[in-house]
Amino acid sequence: MAVVLHILIADDEQKIRQGLRNIIDWAALGYEIVGEAADGEEAVSFLAERKPDVVLLDISMPRLNGLQVIERARQQGYEGKVIILSGYSDFKYAQEAIRLGVEYYLTKPIDEQELERLLCKLSQEIAEEKKRRMAASNYYQRARESILRDLCRNPAHIAFLDMVDMGVAVVE
Repeated sequence: MAVVLHILIADDEQKIRQGLRNIIDWAALGYEIVGEAADGEEAVSFLAERKPDVVLLDISMPRLNGLQVIERARQQGYEGKVIILSGYSDFKYAQEAIRLGVEYYLTKPIDEQELERLLCKLSQEIAEEKKRRMAASNYYQRARESILRDLCRNPAHIAFLDMVDMGVAVVE
């Protein structure tokens, strides 16, 4: 069974949110829209609580702009992928977005094929990251079990490790 990625659409224009819902076959790409936000504060709250895998985020919204949303969400532990949607091609916005770890910066009007291509690329990146985390976790668990098994077989190592932890020079 394929993993479904969760996505938040955050844009102050209801027509844009509706258009984004309708122009992409989200299920075919392996995504599920799990929420929408009409302003920056709603977006920050949603990202902090639900932590979707991806957020499509308008840069110009009421209360908090998209860059402020990402900055606050990152401070609250949001580690998901971000695609900024902007009516501005201003380099300063893009520069700040990169500093905040934004993966992609698309200008409006959105090119449907380009967005689909980016979503597919993000899906692959997320799958690779999950594989790496799982492999690291498995490696850590096996190493931990091996160390515990060795300590149980040879309790003298426990005293040796205690002495090392206390800063005692151990000469064999």
